[in-house]
Amino acid sequence: MRDTAHVSLLWRVFAVNAAVVVAAAVALVATPATVSDPVATTEVVVVVLGIVAILVVNLVLLRRVLEPVRRVAAFARGVQPLRPGGRADVPAAEGEARELAVAVNEMLDRLEAERRDSARRALSAQEAERLRIARELHDEVGQVLTAVVLTLQRAGRDAGPDVAPVLDEAREDVRAALDEVRAIAGRLRPEALDDLGLRSALAALTVEVERASGITVRRSVPAALPDLPDDVELVVYRVAQEALTNVARHADARTASLALAADPDELRLEVVDDGRGLPRDAEDGKGLLGMRERAVLVGGEVEVGPAPGGGTRVALRVPR
Repeated sequence: MRDTAHVSLLWRVFAVNAAVVVAAAVALVATPATVSDPVATTEVVVVVLGIVAILVVNLVLLRRVLEPVRRVAAFARGVQPLRPGGRADVPAAEGEARELAVAVNEMLDRLEAERRDSARRALSAQEAERLRIARELHDEVGQVLTAVVLTLQRAGRDAGPDVAPVLDEAREDVRAALDEVRAIAGRLRPEALDDLGLRSALAALTVEVERASGITVRRSVPAALPDLPDDVELVVYRVAQEALTNVARHADARTASLALAADPDELRLEVVDDGRGLPRDAEDGKGLLGMRERAVLVGGEVEVGPAPGGGTRVALRVPR
């Protein structure tokens, strides 16, 4: 007997329709029902009820046969590119429905692999450009501004009492601009991440956020982190940076916390604040989309939602 898993959908639909037609024919032959001429009202009612019954039975049987295809289609409509990992349930013995589910899953495998590769290339190019700009700001613009500060300082010593205060004010303005240039260069490409690793970079990040915003940032990072790929460290740092930047700009929070944990099966980062939380109709902005895209790069996922005690919680999970 042929396995039903290898019977095509066409033949199964044909078999359902044939069974309904044969059942209707058998009913007509086996019952004493007849149609007179002219047709009586009761006979019309019986015929109509028979047709309705045949259609209902046919609909129920066809819906059962086509249900696996509908489930695969519903899954395909709900696929989220920035939430990878979901796969269609493969029916155990459903012919074309099984083949369709397998084909959809294989397509998702290829798309996610290509997305990770393209995102990795884009991230690499982006970080290289950030590094170049940071170095130019630090080495070229920074040196020029330092020279201007020194020149104004020498000019202030030789200037008269009327000009010296103006030169001192200009020197302080240039010094403030120099500090801002260095801060921008640090945000573009943190030296601590390249030189000292993720733990020191996160520490420097929280200190910088506290200094710039006045928000108290509690930090919980293991003293010894496992060896992590460079792209994973970079993604963790960038997600933490974007999350804390959003807290400083939009949350109206007094405190925030950053926690990093490394389990045998996954790496977890959480940033929680006690601010006003997300609006009910909030949509994914560029910052959140950027975090999700970076997480996809390393096979991870970012979740954003309300914190248990109020405020907002950003969680990154990266499988190891």
